[in-house]
Amino acid sequence: MDDLYDPNRNDPTRNGLNGHDPTRNEPDGAARDGADNQGDTPTGAPGAVPQPAVPDSVPNSTPERIPSGGPDADRIRIGLWGAPRSGKTTYLTALPLAAMQHQRHHDGGWNISGMTEEAGAFLSRGMDLLTRQRAFPEATMGVREMAWSIQGPKRKGKLGMSGRRPSFVLDIQDAAGEVFGNGHPQQAQLVGQLARSHGLIYLFDPLGDAETATESFNFLQSTLTQLTAQVRNRQGLVDGRLPHYVSVCVAKFDHPDIFRPAVEAGWVTQDTVGAQLPRVPAEQGAKFFQWMCDDFRGANARLVRDALHAYFDRRRISYYATSAVGFRLTPQHVFDYRDYVQPVEVDGTSRLRTSPEPINVLEPLIDLEERIYRDRGRERGLGGRLGGKRR
Repeated sequence: MDDLYDPNRNDPTRNGLNGHDPTRNEPDGAARDGADNQGDTPTGAPGAVPQPAVPDSVPNSTPERIPSGGPDADRIRIGLWGAPRSGKTTYLTALPLAAMQHQRHHDGGWNISGMTEEAGAFLSRGMDLLTRQRAFPEATMGVREMAWSIQGPKRKGKLGMSGRRPSFVLDIQDAAGEVFGNGHPQQAQLVGQLARSHGLIYLFDPLGDAETATESFNFLQSTLTQLTAQVRNRQGLVDGRLPHYVSVCVAKFDHPDIFRPAVEAGWVTQDTVGAQLPRVPAEQGAKFFQWMCDDFRGANARLVRDALHAYFDRRRISYYATSAVGFRLTPQHVFDYRDYVQPVEVDGTSRLRTSPEPINVLEPLIDLEERIYRDRGRERGLGGRLGGKRR
């Protein structure tokens, strides 16, 4: 079957000199005469029918190269997970800003760049939206896949030796929370993506969990059941549980309805230097989530906790108090407990009062990369001792 568009159809050199196909057993000139007799009028000849121009299917004139992120085996896939309105898109939008600000409080900074033009545009739009427009991104519709290249500062090795520099490709599946619901037509696609992920960032929204339409457990259980079936069918379960590393992020930590009770319950400490930001200490993350489930939210949140513990290895789960936009800071860039609420309503639209200062947005990702890297190192070591076999 002929191609719909053949750019060489009128090229006289395509099948030989003057369009003659040397593989055809015809007298010299028969091919042309036959073609003319069949009504194939050469372009430009009298009576020629002008051919319509075929538009280029790719309007961008700049060629795009194949993303060069290293072998697929070196890629770390992270799935983003959460109920509707849990803040998944805002979390992704704040990630490059958190990477840029990381060096304020730690040694060295992290760099994030898009592996494709679309992924790079998402990063640029998100940075402009949060910092210049001081607005929130629109909620995701459907499922969106992106790949980002991430490089971190060189880490200190043992005995003062230079350590490795984290560098990996992050495959993100950003999906609308409704997709996680049972019976959604795109749920199977999303579950397949989560099954191929090495780590999961699960956003738990205590505020949305209090509403029937966005109860976290409703969007968790059916996905976990299908996810386990897919991983089981390819013999990927580890001791009967899913093999993923999980970072559980208690979202919207800056909201007064979450932050104030956490302060009053004694979970929050405050930095004494810099912006003097409040935070839940990393070593208290698991207990903070337990309190959130047992005392703050109640029965539905306890089901979320029980499901996570039933389907994943507890040793592979970490917990964080997370805020994608952080707290409002004074003009001196210091936290003030008397006036810390960041969003305000302006003409019916939620706006940020000051430039965002994300809290525990990059850290869950850094932690996932480190744990997955260590696990792969143990597998390679085990494979060498067992003659190349891995578990």
